[in-house]
Amino acid sequence: MNPGYVYILINESMPGLLKIGKTRRDSRSRARELYKTGVPTPYHVAFELFCDDYNHAEKAIHEELSDFRVNNNREFFRYPLDKAIKLLQTFAGNTSEEDAFSAIDITEGLMSKYAQWIKPDIVSVRIVQPRERVWLEITQEKEVGGYLVDQIITRTDLGFITGGKGERELYFSPDSSISFNAQLFISDFDPFSIINTTDLFHDEGANEVNEKYNPHRA
Repeated sequence: MNPGYVYILINESMPGLLKIGKTRRDSRSRARELYKTGVPTPYHVAFELFCDDYNHAEKAIHEELSDFRVNNNREFFRYPLDKAIKLLQTFAGNTSEEDAFSAIDITEGLMSKYAQWIKPDIVSVRIVQPRERVWLEITQEKEVGGYLVDQIITRTDLGFITGGKGERELYFSPDSSISFNAQLFISDFDPFSIINTTDLFHDEGANEVNEKYNPHRA
């Protein structure tokens, strides 16, 4: 067994390109390391998946996407992100249930809808799905003394949110794929629900959402 993470990175300086690699450590630490290699903008972890055998999973997806590889000596592929995520989930299907873990970034999707309301110190929002859980992970950064950066990562278990197909059913079910839950949060979870269940919006934004979307207001 070779347990570790296989990740998909994106970079705004390289639109349309995906970097698909592996690490035994945190994928975001790996992304920060790669930012020091001369690229003008940081890498962003769009998706990561824990695998029992990360060598096998990485090799399998690299072989599957060989026709889309930009350079045979580099891990860059010109391929749709959503399809790459599905492929990686397929190739890592041997991961044991106890160790299953995946995370998908939804920052861009949320910013495209709610940029005026999201707290300015939020740098990343992810759906994180370990065994039997669905978490919303919010990463905030704060400058200290003009040269230090503190990072605060908060994970909220979304298991308290009900109202799926039935009143008592989980809205974000761990039985659903992480891609489904991520899209559900972006597309179907309304702003009023967001301010009542998360800490994504600043105070003025939350007040504006309450004025516009509160169904109980007269």
